[in-house]
Amino acid sequence: MSEIEIEIDGSLVTANPGDSIISIADREGIEVPRFCYHKKLSVAANCRMCLVDVEGVPKAQPACSTPVANGMKIHTKNDKAKTAQKAVMEFLLINHPLDCPICDQGGECELQDVAMEYGSDVSKFNEGKRIVPDKGIGALIQTDMTRCIHCTRCVRFGAEVAGIVEMGGTGRGEHVKIEPFLTEGIQSELSGNMIDVCPVGALTSKPFRYEARTWQMNAVQSIARHDLVGSNIFTQTYRGKVKRVVARDNDLVNETWISDRDRFSYEGLNHESRALNPKIKKDNIWQEVSWDDALDFAISGLKDNIKNPNQLGVLASKNATLEEFYLMQKLARSFGSENIDYRLDKADLIISNSIASSITLAELESIDHALIINSYLRLEQPMINHRIRKAALNGASINTINNKKFDFNYRTNFEVLTSPQQTLTMLQSVLKSIYEKTNTTLPKYLSKFKIVDSHNKIADDLIAAERPVIVLGEHVNSNSSSSDIANVILEIASLANAKIANISLTGNSLSAEKVNFKPTKNGQDVVSMLQGDSKVFLLMDVDFKYDFLDSKLATDTFNKDDVFVISLNSFEDDLTLRNSNVILPLAGFYESSGTHINFDGVAQSFAASVKSPGESKPGWKIIKVLADLLELDGFDYVDSSQVADDALSITATMYEPIEPTIKIIDDSQVVTHWQYSPYSKDAVTRKAKALQDTQIGKINDAFISESTARKLKLSDGDLYHGVPVSINETVADGCVFVHTHHSRKS
Repeated sequence: MSEIEIEIDGSLVTANPGDSIISIADREGIEVPRFCYHKKLSVAANCRMCLVDVEGVPKAQPACSTPVANGMKIHTKNDKAKTAQKAVMEFLLINHPLDCPICDQGGECELQDVAMEYGSDVSKFNEGKRIVPDKGIGALIQTDMTRCIHCTRCVRFGAEVAGIVEMGGTGRGEHVKIEPFLTEGIQSELSGNMIDVCPVGALTSKPFRYEARTWQMNAVQSIARHDLVGSNIFTQTYRGKVKRVVARDNDLVNETWISDRDRFSYEGLNHESRALNPKIKKDNIWQEVSWDDALDFAISGLKDNIKNPNQLGVLASKNATLEEFYLMQKLARSFGSENIDYRLDKADLIISNSIASSITLAELESIDHALIINSYLRLEQPMINHRIRKAALNGASINTINNKKFDFNYRTNFEVLTSPQQTLTMLQSVLKSIYEKTNTTLPKYLSKFKIVDSHNKIADDLIAAERPVIVLGEHVNSNSSSSDIANVILEIASLANAKIANISLTGNSLSAEKVNFKPTKNGQDVVSMLQGDSKVFLLMDVDFKYDFLDSKLATDTFNKDDVFVISLNSFEDDLTLRNSNVILPLAGFYESSGTHINFDGVAQSFAASVKSPGESKPGWKIIKVLADLLELDGFDYVDSSQVADDALSITATMYEPIEPTIKIIDDSQVVTHWQYSPYSKDAVTRKAKALQDTQIGKINDAFISESTARKLKLSDGDLYHGVPVSINETVADGCVFVHTHHSRKS
């Protein structure tokens, strides 16, 4: 469609037919006041603040909802437009309280800014202002609804972006109120974005309440590291502490939204269990010492306990930075050990079982079909789920294969329940169906698998789609057949011409994969190290309670008299003190520079937002000094950017795919899948009080079907490994799906 020409404030500009006046004004840098309009939300046109004069039209028109037409002449600042805008401003201020000095929105309030130009210093309104009682909407958002101007941005955000209609307008005229429908408050994992879209101080951050004024804080560009997206954020700091985190626009990554996990996790940095000083354990008694003494003790312990380099084991949390992963593996390999691993929570540790994603975040919006496998995508990867929701709203169909039915915020077309031990067989049957439907020669190993209607339905939808994607989720990590599952998915994708979105590599796992932070054929994986002859362990930000698939095996190993543990950690709890011999305090999120590799494979670097507390230091610096003390070559780094350059120059090792085989699956035993709640995924979020006080943070149920409950002799409300049992038919037979904030029980 050809462009048209319009005149706006005396300037001739081109536009596409149907573009709104306000979008053209924004493009041309012409300021038009607004409250209800938001570039990522539908047009409501209910605040009327953006009224402009269109020649030939008797009344001023709302710029947000008026489409341009060829030859249209628009005035945004003539007397007619100004008079209309000032009249609207006067009405908006009639009931607005004069509490700017105590309002957290002060200094960044859109109403405040617009009132300065369009408001009057004299009010004609002599009646009493209305007062709206507040309703608590949860632990994250503070409400002061007397300030609300009924722009409905929060309502539209919930319905259109979060996908959960939780807020709405009730009453008429002066009695209109924006309030939640449910007494439980806001449940969305994206709820904090309502704070950002609110143009006034009606919705503000509850953890940030009365902490600082906007103009007192420094804003530092950073990256959120809790998931695969690496959302772009600003960390706002005051007196050396992170006080608030807000979204930073980047349409290719997180658009203008961030998850609540990214927004509120900073609270965990100030937890009382922060490791602040180096400590060493002598005669089973902890002593605070200087850095020099702690490092000397660590090096002596390493040398005294190791007879050959293969007795060194190096383990890291998947939330470490690229630089930390790179230097840890470089130290280990320079020392002569290939015992390196970050896959602490994986059941199947075959080296080649990682598959690469073949689709970008932006491309997820244009799919026409998705098959989601082993994932509660909405809570586990909310920003990726947001992209798929947009595709679903545009007509994409969604099928799922999961251990349990989940509450997605879009309509699913077909849901298949299968236990973890049957997932591989299920996918192999789907693969067989696709082979038959595409008239492709069937491999011998698939000949014995039976096909039922559900397999055919999954296969048909994949084949019929033009732009399908297969999403592999993180639940597969605890599946002992995950490498076979990955290979079957690769084969399904190839036959069905589907893209793959591998979201099982959570946190900063893609950085670990980039620098080959896992053992070669000559090295040992995490389980082999714990069961084998490793005598010294170097641990990077490892949580002994939550990170290991078998925490008992880890604890038993670390507590052996002849095992020496050097722990680089941001926090110290009872298990850290019991399992370690040296604690080297580590700078946490936002306290160190580093790099995060996101879902698209983009390396996003960030600077430290604040200085780390106490004597804690950035991880890359600690590793560099340890390497220097071990007299290892190649660690002459001055800053983290040099480390990142070296790390990014590495070519990730490619492994040969495993030959497909038939596995004999024992489905007579009940399998437990232990899934952490979204706010228990890393040490910082686990210690963020506001997140833990939300409904999502309090998730704590062991879901089980009736037949499985009878087999295990369990009743509703019983405790299963300390988690309350919930018997319902949303979970597959033969498994217990434990969804909880508690640590995994072996």
